[in-house]
Amino acid sequence: MLQADEKEYWQIIWGKFKAGDRRAFEIIYNEFVDALFSYGLRISCHRALVEDAIQDLFLDVYSYGEHLRKPESLEFYLYKTLKRIIIKKLKEKYRFSHPDTFTEQFELKFPLEEDSAQTLDAQTRALHEELKKLDTKKRELLFLKFNSGLTYKEIGDLLVCNPDTVKKQVSRVLNLLRKKLGEDFLNLFVVYVRKGERKQGMNNFFEKIP
Repeated sequence: MLQADEKEYWQIIWGKFKAGDRRAFEIIYNEFVDALFSYGLRISCHRALVEDAIQDLFLDVYSYGEHLRKPESLEFYLYKTLKRIIIKKLKEKYRFSHPDTFTEQFELKFPLEEDSAQTLDAQTRALHEELKKLDTKKRELLFLKFNSGLTYKEIGDLLVCNPDTVKKQVSRVLNLLRKKLGEDFLNLFVVYVRKGERKQGMNNFFEKIP
């Protein structure tokens, strides 16, 4: 969760950006782009689609920023907008191939699952197997809890559920994992869940804006 002074800092940066400070926009981009890319890849495995969505997001922010309201939480605004853009692109992508059966799919994989099973020790393999058993919403809850500064209310808004429900679900899942894997699992879990993807192929982004 972002501290009050951090939120105030980003509100100041946002104000400078709206006033025409290009450097402020670059600060916003560089701070959040990797986290957004990591999140996007867990909504869709289509890397190019996620990169396009992030570019659309920041191009829109840059182009229309002066007309946008100051968000109460810049991070929440970026996460929510990116998710909406990705879902829209996925619907367009499958509109002709699966016009009657398309539903929102979330392939939220933790980086741990991308490691070779042969390279994992016994404890890590056990965690790996337990994470695979979680349903989509629980995986997304945990990802956002440990990879963002979003509040329970903001996570609830993203997942369309009550913030108290978010808090209870996170607690229940962590307690379940703790019972199955022991008290030391949380440190291991945090290490792996925070192994985020870094953007690639987007270094020329600033060449696309005036």
